[in-house]
Amino acid sequence: MKIKNDFTLRTVMGQNIVLAEGNNSDSFGKIITLNSSATMLWEELKGKTFEIEDAAKLLVEKYGIDHSQALADATHIIDLMAAKGLLEQ
Repeated sequence: MKIKNDFTLRTVMGQNIVLAEGNNSDSFGKIITLNSSATMLWEELKGKTFEIEDAAKLLVEKYGIDHSQALADATHIIDLMAAKGLLEQ
């Protein structure tokens, strides 16, 4: 999977938010705020094809959590991104 190119991460008043650009900006009427873990994953994975395991590995490296917790957290974050239409296969 991959983060769609038409979405950009911006920091506005201390909040990390995802904004739609291009063709998506007319039909995407949502504001999505990312926490620090989701922001880190976005920054590391944007422009790359990745799997859940790649995201879990990044969480382990950054936060020093065990693999099973990282996998559960990565799955949750990626599932939310997919549900909001931010990912492509």
